[in-house]
Amino acid sequence: MASFTHTSVPRLKYGIREIVDVAVKLKEIDPAYNFVWENIGDPVAKGWPVPQFLKNIVKEKIDCPGDAVFGYSHSRGVINTRKWVVDYAKRFSPSSKLDCENVVFTSGLGSSIAILYQMMKPGKRIIQPAPAYPTHSSFESFSAGAPPLAYNLDPKDNWQPDLAHLESQLKNQPEICGLLVINPNNPTGAVYETETLEKIVKIAEKYGLFIISDEVYFRMTYNGRQHAQITEINQGRVPLVILRGLSKDIPWPGARCGWMEFHYGLKHSDFADFAAAVKQRILLEVCSTTLPQTILPELYDHPEFENWNKQYNQGLETAANQIAGILASSPSLEVLGANGAFYLMPLFKEGVLNNRQTLPIKNPEAKKYIESLANSPALPLDKRFTYYLLANTGIVAVPASDFYSPFPGFRVTTLDRDQTRRENTYARLIEAVAQYVQS
Repeated sequence: MASFTHTSVPRLKYGIREIVDVAVKLKEIDPAYNFVWENIGDPVAKGWPVPQFLKNIVKEKIDCPGDAVFGYSHSRGVINTRKWVVDYAKRFSPSSKLDCENVVFTSGLGSSIAILYQMMKPGKRIIQPAPAYPTHSSFESFSAGAPPLAYNLDPKDNWQPDLAHLESQLKNQPEICGLLVINPNNPTGAVYETETLEKIVKIAEKYGLFIISDEVYFRMTYNGRQHAQITEINQGRVPLVILRGLSKDIPWPGARCGWMEFHYGLKHSDFADFAAAVKQRILLEVCSTTLPQTILPELYDHPEFENWNKQYNQGLETAANQIAGILASSPSLEVLGANGAFYLMPLFKEGVLNNRQTLPIKNPEAKKYIESLANSPALPLDKRFTYYLLANTGIVAVPASDFYSPFPGFRVTTLDRDQTRRENTYARLIEAVAQYVQS
């Protein structure tokens, strides 16, 4: 029988979750394995308590007369919540001309991202940052039927976008019609400078591009950094899609509630048509989850939220700085501290890795399994390291290559609230790095 599977399926890559399958297999081989899950940004799993005021709001909505929160909402989102998003956007960007018809909700930002790239005209491309968030790069690549087009983030410049590389890509790839910005950045933890965003807008003007700005972590900045609002910087010069969501800045990732804001620039009928196509596609979703949408205004306007968010960021700052300090003690790693979100991406210094390095694995069957993965000729060297790290220590990290990174390294989270456990985890990690490099 001829294959009926889409030819672009191999382009759908999500190493953040794929390494979980390796851990599950190891657990089946040896039930003694205990894993430290540093692969995914789940604040609940890392001990962050759900605020009582959030639980109270949910209870009130569930117990109030009528059962509206259990039913469908408007396909593009609860109308009053969309109106609130408009007002909320204007708090950060007073010049915003956003209206509620150009706010649309989806079941998590993953759904928003998929729909955006599905609606791209065949042959048109969105250039991605590298390292990239794989949901963006994979869906764009899948829809295009071709490898991602990328501009580098520069580790020598605190992971700011390499704008010279961006321009060189735009000159050589005329099919690019838009560019993606992720700020604060996943996977690097960088927060972009206002001047950088201004230059990006000017480049978009120059090449006739629209911008997708993924800002799901915009409330999560620390070490004295502030999130610069690209909507206010842009002032309508180029079309702009803002992506935000309810999952990261408060511990409720299971809510699956994200939204898109279409900020139109002047004289951009093509972009208006694109926004209309996205809205049409969203009708097929029926609606996003009703309860999280309904409580969203009360949550973010709650008198306790601001103080809670401040304490949250302080905790993330403490953890990120401690982890970066421990990792930086390794002579084999280059470590840039995080200033936002909850991730770090240490890089291996040039020439440190090779395809002969190993770590001890006690269980013979587990050793055989990891070697079967590690001996693949096409396996990136940093991925090889994360397999051995997993089997040796139980620490689950994601290789930088799974983020389409041009630089070898790995990404970890900075969410663990327990200082002693953090110290233990990362002391073991750098010990494993040293042992691996010297093997």
